[in-house]
Amino acid sequence: MLLKWAGGKSWLTNNHKQIFHSQESLISRAFNNHPSIEYKRYIEPFLGGGAVFKYLKPVNKSILSDINDELIGFYNCLKYKPKELYLCTQNHMMSHCEDYYYEIRAKNNLEDEIKKASRFLYLNRTCYNGIYRVNSKGQFNVPIGDSKDFNASEKEFIKYSKMLSKAEIKNEDFRISINKAKENDLIFVDPPYVTKSNESSFDMYSANQFDWSAQEELSEILEAKNKEGSHIIVTNINDKDICKLYDKKNGWQHKPINRANVMSYDSQGVKYKEVVISNI
Repeated sequence: MLLKWAGGKSWLTNNHKQIFHSQESLISRAFNNHPSIEYKRYIEPFLGGGAVFKYLKPVNKSILSDINDELIGFYNCLKYKPKELYLCTQNHMMSHCEDYYYEIRAKNNLEDEIKKASRFLYLNRTCYNGIYRVNSKGQFNVPIGDSKDFNASEKEFIKYSKMLSKAEIKNEDFRISINKAKENDLIFVDPPYVTKSNESSFDMYSANQFDWSAQEELSEILEAKNKEGSHIIVTNINDKDICKLYDKKNGWQHKPINRANVMSYDSQGVKYKEVVISNI
């Protein structure tokens, strides 16, 4: 939804729609073995670029959350003030150049919600590969990228605002969001791809880093929700230690898939394995 996002799931919704048991399964022969499911609420605790929410377009209430406060501020601004956000972002894009990028990047203490959200979107669209990374002081530090254009119209901003109208958008930890889930809610989980061997290699996404112990705790919380009757879809790197966290004996299905190790909007690149783990 307007953002470029490293690790985003547009490629997954474009190429593996059957994973989500969406309404498309009612009208396409390709989904004969993947019938759609009915769910009460949609819950996504690692929101990022929001590609799966955008694809599913849940008709009931949703809970969308992330620990990145700037990201959540952006989505709330998009929800409530799409026209103002559009105009402010356009002003940034018309001034875009290398000097302007670093001038705006250095403005870390904005208080006006529209200025903060438009800064976030502008930097996201013009930084290197849509990466979100902060330093030890919590300051965004990604260098400028090659992208110079942002062609989204005001109508698109308004469209996404309407899509978000029934969503509760929260800056909160994944534990809080997932524990709100009840029977027949749908939880989509796309955590940082941290394994036992690579947890120290991740750059800062927020002050609260997601490590291997958090990966283990996540699986325990999802196992509890599995037993309570929530529908769950998890995406992760296809790593043996991660797969062990979700025992097939408890009803978890593991589906390995290939993807390109590049931004979600580009299909070219070195292939590597991800895994979709679900109980539906």
